[in-house]
Amino acid sequence: MNSPSAETDRAQDDLDALERRLQEGSGTHETAERYHAAALACGQLERARRLFDLLRKKHADNLQMAGLYIAICLQQGDDPAAMAAIEALAAGTAPPEGLLDAGLAIRRRLGPMEPDPAATSLSLCMIARNEAPMLAPCLFGIKPLVDEIILIDTGSQDRTADIGRLFGAKVHAFTWCDDFAAARNFALSKASGQWILVLDADEVIAPADFSTIRELMRSGQGAPVAFTIETRNYCHTANSLGWQANDGRYRSHEAGLGWFPSRKVRLFRRQPDVRFHFPVHERVEPSLKNVDVIAVCNVPVHHYGHLNEARNQEKARKYYALGYAKLEAMAHDAAAIRELAVQAGQLERWEEAIVLWQRLLAIRPEYPEAMVNLSAAHWQLCRYAQSLEWARRAVAKDPTLKEAGFNLALGHLLMGDFQRAESILGMVLKQQPGYLAAAFMLSIAKACLSSDEQAVAIMQRLGQSAAGSALPMAIEDIRCRLIAAGHLRAGERVQHAFVEFLR
Repeated sequence: MNSPSAETDRAQDDLDALERRLQEGSGTHETAERYHAAALACGQLERARRLFDLLRKKHADNLQMAGLYIAICLQQGDDPAAMAAIEALAAGTAPPEGLLDAGLAIRRRLGPMEPDPAATSLSLCMIARNEAPMLAPCLFGIKPLVDEIILIDTGSQDRTADIGRLFGAKVHAFTWCDDFAAARNFALSKASGQWILVLDADEVIAPADFSTIRELMRSGQGAPVAFTIETRNYCHTANSLGWQANDGRYRSHEAGLGWFPSRKVRLFRRQPDVRFHFPVHERVEPSLKNVDVIAVCNVPVHHYGHLNEARNQEKARKYYALGYAKLEAMAHDAAAIRELAVQAGQLERWEEAIVLWQRLLAIRPEYPEAMVNLSAAHWQLCRYAQSLEWARRAVAKDPTLKEAGFNLALGHLLMGDFQRAESILGMVLKQQPGYLAAAFMLSIAKACLSSDEQAVAIMQRLGQSAAGSALPMAIEDIRCRLIAAGHLRAGERVQHAFVEFLR
């Protein structure tokens, strides 16, 4: 009969052998289960926890390693560690129903996140509906920055609310009433932090920027009560106003071809008189008109909603319909009319976009962005003379606006002045070398002028960029426009120059 010490030695040897196989990557699912059982029998759960913690981080897609790590944490009574592991797992993949339910059971024991009343605290305020695919990565990323999460569910039919609870959010139901400001203000009413941060489920802030936000919140008496933040709206096109190419500064957060900016107040002190206004395209800025100290926060928000074209179009249709219905309530607010005009263009409702941009110009006659967009809308409707005229006005107001110069060149191109178009595009690119749309149109202009070698060289460089797959469609579109505008010879030159791209 073997002695107890011999049995213990044999069990220890088995544990060592199983661990080696797992560390070498030669172990199977059965090996991992046997190792867990052996560690439990030998009273070496802490050792097994360290191993499975290492393996789950090394093999992020291996649910079994994460599951066994979580099981050991629970066996040791360490709910916070188990909860953190479940959150990390949920953020990296669509959480299985069982995992979500297990996590919610742990979260009920731990309770939601609570701000420390003695410290400078930040409440994240969100409204969401059917955002389950995006919400977990968003909350996982922002959670280290904030002290409280307020999530307002406006009628989800998926597990949005449960995912919010999983991450420690205080979730409140809100009966939707076609009023985004009302939903946002309901969120503010539930917050208890000293500061408010407003995000949506398809947005993130880079961890490297957290310290900057904390510094801003620690500002003393007389410091800003609100900060505007620029949103980087990532997209698959390069023709949006203000578009910028991804430059690698936020390499792990960049997406699409590049981004276009928008800026509004997102970070502000929690005060009862600071509330959102307007039922759609809601903003707190009207509450801050009498506040002298509104500053700029240089931390960007990374927004990915425009990358899902189908979802973005559906969202735009809903926003647009609601905005149009509430237009009279926003009749004299330039920002609200601008948002509605932008969405009219996004939905390709060009005639309505023209009316809205002209309405905005009646309020702000010197606004070059409206002129640029009027030029673009007329161009889309093949009214090239009107497009050229609005582009001229935009350039006169702001010669540095690259989109104004681009539209001016485009107008000359479609009116048949290829030499002038080439010259303007060359100047635009001298100032903005990364402007893909201008480079593409310069290539077209050179083809129209029979400078095929230069035209093809530019197009080949574009073919090596992220825009490469879109070039055949873009070439065919401008070729057809040239022909429809009466420039048959130019259309033939474009086809001849880029025949290799059109195959």
